[in-house]
Amino acid sequence: MATITTTTTTTTGPSLGISIDRGYIHTLFGRFNLITLVINVICFICIAAQPWSTYIPPQGWFYFVCVTGFWSGLIELFLGFCRLQERMVRVVPWKLGLLIFYGLWAFFYLTAASAVTHYAANYENRSGWYAGTVFGFIATIIYGIAAYYRFVDWKGVNTATVSSPA
Repeated sequence: MATITTTTTTTTGPSLGISIDRGYIHTLFGRFNLITLVINVICFICIAAQPWSTYIPPQGWFYFVCVTGFWSGLIELFLGFCRLQERMVRVVPWKLGLLIFYGLWAFFYLTAASAVTHYAANYENRSGWYAGTVFGFIATIIYGIAAYYRFVDWKGVNTATVSSPA
């Protein structure tokens, strides 16, 4: 009786290593990302809807903070969906970078909302300015809490066991 040995070789193309993580939205950082995107859009609409807003100095700073926060959040959302943040940690100190970004944006929103508050007190059509002020301070709190959780993540503590800051 003869023995026949067959060898099958399968070749595949190079793998890009990018996969879509649909569960990213359900993580803590995915939720923070969505919340910051929404609050950036709301803040932008509140200030952009004001008449003569292009002639008011704090408007430019508030626009910059809103729009840059929105686009940065959109890029972070894309990187989270594609799970590229996990791969970039080896090359770039990504967790530290996000911690610095969220901390800076909490400060930027604080200064932008304060400037708009000052202008809202001395302007005729105040409703949109006051709405921008309120949502700007809400964005400050959201970015501050996100910075806290990014700090906890950067230090290596499991975020599931950390309680909310008091």
